[in-house]
Amino acid sequence: MSDEMRPNDEAFNERIARALRTRERFDDGFEDRLIATLRADHEIEARFRPAARRRGPWWREPVTFRVSPIAGLAAAASIAAIVILGAIAFARPTPVATVAQGVRDTVHVVRFVFVDGRAKSVALVGDFNAWGAKERTPLAVSGPNGRWSATVVMPPGRHEYAFIVDGKRWTADPFAPPRSDEFDTSSSVIVVGD
Repeated sequence: MSDEMRPNDEAFNERIARALRTRERFDDGFEDRLIATLRADHEIEARFRPAARRRGPWWREPVTFRVSPIAGLAAAASIAAIVILGAIAFARPTPVATVAQGVRDTVHVVRFVFVDGRAKSVALVGDFNAWGAKERTPLAVSGPNGRWSATVVMPPGRHEYAFIVDGKRWTADPFAPPRSDEFDTSSSVIVVGD
């Protein structure tokens, strides 16, 4: 600080100190007014103070959530989505009445017979066993003079077949209707059922 300002500051400080040193005098009604004011403040404060809560089980205590409208909308949409997805996941399909067609329990058994006195083995191939792609149906010797036979369970319908003699020779059944394919290979036809 500069020396010029120092006398002014000292005079100012002296005036403030003198005012603070003076004793405060109150009139006779001051105390009554002070108590009335304090009581009035207490009544106002009591109105805005939350009421004393009763202590009970925690699940009976009220809970207040404050959320913004957007957060409330998002929460409601989430709950709705969970309910809808749960209903879809656990929904049982509505039974649909259908008329059941009669199931036929007829089993078609066909006995194939091939006669060749010189054959050492005979197998049956046809569309019913994928032309022997997986396994040929072997015929067993069933009588004198080279009679071979096999019994096969077949689905109803039209079927083509042939015999394979000694693992090499393709032979159509001479007692069944013939059929030739685009390579001029002969096979036989049998109609099962209906």
